[in-house]
Amino acid sequence: MSKKILIVGKNLASTRDFAEAFSLSDCSVAVADDSSKNIPASSSINVVLWTKGSSVSARSLIIQTETTIGSVDDYILFFDSHLYASEYSSFSADNCQKSCDEMIAAFQYFAIEAINRMEKRNVPARLVFVLKTHPSMKDFIQMPSVKNMVSIPANPFVAAGEAAFANFAENIAAMESEKENVSVLLVTGDSQNETMQNNSSLASWLSDYINALDNQKNKTKGKNSVSWVKAGAKMPGSFPFFR
Repeated sequence: MSKKILIVGKNLASTRDFAEAFSLSDCSVAVADDSSKNIPASSSINVVLWTKGSSVSARSLIIQTETTIGSVDDYILFFDSHLYASEYSSFSADNCQKSCDEMIAAFQYFAIEAINRMEKRNVPARLVFVLKTHPSMKDFIQMPSVKNMVSIPANPFVAAGEAAFANFAENIAAMESEKENVSVLLVTGDSQNETMQNNSSLASWLSDYINALDNQKNKTKGKNSVSWVKAGAKMPGSFPFFR
């Protein structure tokens, strides 16, 4: 049966290949975007408008997605610190509000609405938090070697957003760990991670990983439920989770 995937966090322009890789795996895919101008010519990806930082828009996004592709099986929340580092290079009051809406409030409002919908449907579904980390200004001082790997550090807004996303994801995983129909998967990797470097490769691996989790008899609980899986890790089963 074709899975229904909703991807939020990155507009279509920066996540098209990630979304297309899922569609090639026989998934029905929707991408949240804040502009209708980015609607692709291909019909393999559905674009749903989303005003980041709005709880009403987050709820509307999920309803519109269900109307378009059906009830969602996997909600993918993608935080790309590498991308944000270039988009939020200016340390200004304007960027302060915008970054809080896009990098913190948007994900939190969406997760609330997604969990509410999953609980209301009362059928198994999953939240997938994907975190692509990026060195911060502090890292440039403490670990000068990272300057040879990246040219632009994450400024304080992006560093704060990354930390908020990671902490929020871990605690959502803990909160939902005992619920039967709500699963949470945490995936991370930096820009040097081979799988994370390529959106298509990441989507292909993630699709296989999710399918492997679905084939397990028991839901992951306890400490493993709040552990991050490295992008490209071996499939679950006889292999342990690791940070």
